[in-house]
Amino acid sequence: MTGTRALLVRGGLIFLTVVSAVLGGYILLFPESFFSWSWVNMGMAYNPHLLLDYGAMNLAVAIPLGGAAITMTPASVRAALGSYAVWGIAHFLIHVRYWHHIVAETSTEGAGLLLSALAIGGLLPIVLLALTFRTPAPDRRPADQPQQGLA
Repeated sequence: MTGTRALLVRGGLIFLTVVSAVLGGYILLFPESFFSWSWVNMGMAYNPHLLLDYGAMNLAVAIPLGGAAITMTPASVRAALGSYAVWGIAHFLIHVRYWHHIVAETSTEGAGLLLSALAIGGLLPIVLLALTFRTPAPDRRPADQPQQGLA
């Protein structure tokens, strides 16, 4: 992958790396502060074990994302983006399921803003993943000229 596609994919990987690392680090250092945000706790009981696991997972996922941004090998980029896409879409759908909790603790507008951000988080890696696949160039030979090397 070269050119503009490579720049876009690398930029996206760096963005996702930074978001994951900062979020994970913040949650691990200040779990109660993170949980105090109404769109996080949604009126539910605090579970330090679950929250610390979530912080550790975010920090850990930054490693393959960052490694893929450095190496830019197709396999590492696709694996990192694929796993983040699964996580991002699942995270979005979980929050859709708990829409009523989010609205009750924030507002309809706040819930909509959160779901919009989570939707972008799920769709961004899919778009970046699509950019890693090359579209074959159209055949520009005249119709009366046969292909070379094929029997």
